[in-house]
Amino acid sequence: MGRSHFLFERAKAVPDHNIIGIEWKGEWVRQARKRAKREGIRNVQVMHGNAWQMAPFLFADGSLEQIVLNFPDPWWKKKHHKRKVINDEFVDVLVAKLRHGGRIYLATDVQSLFEEYAERLEANPLLTNLAGPKQNYGENPQHAYSHREKKCLAEGAPIFRAWLEKR
Repeated sequence: MGRSHFLFERAKAVPDHNIIGIEWKGEWVRQARKRAKREGIRNVQVMHGNAWQMAPFLFADGSLEQIVLNFPDPWWKKKHHKRKVINDEFVDVLVAKLRHGGRIYLATDVQSLFEEYAERLEANPLLTNLAGPKQNYGENPQHAYSHREKKCLAEGAPIFRAWLEKR
């Protein structure tokens, strides 16, 4: 989930949906929980932990309408590549948790990471990139913006997005 900008903007945009954020940085989780309480936002739940470990057990297969991967850490050093959030096994977990017609949204400002993750996601035969194979979706369909996306927009930096649907 990162900083909670996107989480709360999305929660306010779709108050009839439950929004769940998973973050391993405890301080960001504490801040988000305080904000939800302070602002009385009831459709947000924030969880502290590793999404790789939590997602398989938290969500029933076919139960999620949408999964958002906002500006995942690129893990530049080769020895850290094993920490990248998207790998083939996790793609399979995410796709299993999506309902038919559910979508995965990916946004990053790192073109090489976009290309790698889009290729991994599109390799799953149940996912279709709505912009076309390996194509950038372009606009943000979420009407909510992460801290990083706001910074990129202010600086005029390119943002690469994938919007994939489970068929």
